[in-house]
Amino acid sequence: MNVVEMLGISKQFPGILALNNVDFDLKEGEIHGLVGENGAGKSTLVKILTGVIKPTAGSILIYGSKVSKWDISEAYKYIGAVYQERELVPFFTGLQNLFLGFEISKGSFLIEREMFKQANKLLNRYKIEVPLDIPVNELSPGQQQMVTILKILFRNPKVVVFDEPTAPLSLSEKKSLYELIKNLKAKGVTILYISHYLSEVLDLCDRITVLRNGIKVSTVESSKVTEDELIELMIDKSIKEQYPKECVELGEIVFEAKNVSFDKMGIHDVSFNIRSGEIVGFAGLVGAGRTELARAIYLGKKFDRGEIYIFGNKFVSKSSWHSIKNGIVMIPENRRTEGLILDLSIKENLTLPVLKNLSNMGFIAESVVAQISERIRERLSIRCSSLRQMVRTLSGGNQQKVSLGKWFAGKAKVWIFDEPTQGIDVEAKREIYQIMGDLAKNGAAIWFISSDLKELVAISDRIYVMRKGKIISEHQRPFNEAQILRQMLGGEEF
Repeated sequence: MNVVEMLGISKQFPGILALNNVDFDLKEGEIHGLVGENGAGKSTLVKILTGVIKPTAGSILIYGSKVSKWDISEAYKYIGAVYQERELVPFFTGLQNLFLGFEISKGSFLIEREMFKQANKLLNRYKIEVPLDIPVNELSPGQQQMVTILKILFRNPKVVVFDEPTAPLSLSEKKSLYELIKNLKAKGVTILYISHYLSEVLDLCDRITVLRNGIKVSTVESSKVTEDELIELMIDKSIKEQYPKECVELGEIVFEAKNVSFDKMGIHDVSFNIRSGEIVGFAGLVGAGRTELARAIYLGKKFDRGEIYIFGNKFVSKSSWHSIKNGIVMIPENRRTEGLILDLSIKENLTLPVLKNLSNMGFIAESVVAQISERIRERLSIRCSSLRQMVRTLSGGNQQKVSLGKWFAGKAKVWIFDEPTQGIDVEAKREIYQIMGDLAKNGAAIWFISSDLKELVAISDRIYVMRKGKIISEHQRPFNEAQILRQMLGGEEF
């Protein structure tokens, strides 16, 4: 039986047809995957499903009955959504977050004993283990997510939407989430699961719907489709085009670290170099020290031993701005909190690093700002309604393009990409690879950190493997992927 049916759903924004005559349904007690590139219409479909926005055309049925008025208050009765950005009050405990707005009280006094009793029933019912008596900002990302999920389950929804739920989680936290989702299914709850990690979509889901350019391409049974076939449905391109790679003639060594140690960070005697035109990948498990090393150098943290050189000249960074002035830029893993100012426009984000050079006597040359930002927008194919659009409203892939595009107006020599394709769709990933290749072709030195070994092997010219704060091996093309993986896991030294 269908819990929800969406028939002929279309949504027109100014200048953009986000959804075009989409039919979509969710069956009772199923896990239904929703995939598609950024801008395919997934977010718009979910916003209509949860009553946040109204469709331009189409109808919604609940248990076979057409709903005359579908808004947030109506959707709230049936549907709960768990988003990437957890909606928690950080200094409140898990219990306080769970009962926020639904506190049990007598007069002006809270009855915490009864609240804990009800919360523990919920924990036991869904086999969730998370402390509810400490502030949520002291919890791990996975525990914070469990509190968020509990808030949804507290009102007993028929459908729970998970939007990119595993992006910030560790391996063990992911396993806990998968178990919870399977447990919800066993209790008859319908799950809509949205993720760019196609392997987990295939493993978890019963059916998968593919959107492309606002149109439903297909709904397939997960047991009857492969990852490669899903990708081809999503981007309408051969899988061979997924990882574009050009051979570039390498130049001189641009960046070199010799026996660099940050003892307090557990990073010891790290030596590596990157040449002009070269993409150097860093492989390793979470906690291996790859991001910590890059951030420490970029932010100008004081190292205990070693030397760093740029074009053969000794360099000691004092701050991120000092690094930027000397040609080192970083596209951080967490683009939303570290790479962008979400409440500024695309134009403002793209020109922020060079704004000082675009002003005279305190007045900004707006025409020059507009020209520079438009040139970057065209170069990176940033999809937007206008350069005045707030960055917060962009898709993940377009946000990532803005995050790296803001360095294009400067004179960067070393580009540090930390997990640049995390949480973005297949087509946006391909575009990021092309941008990295174009930078390398123009002589940049690319420092590429990724947890996706497949993309590291496809895009890198050389790969260093880090484990426990040390570089344990260096690999040249053609790469032995199995050997690299064994070294990452600790099974083989180089």
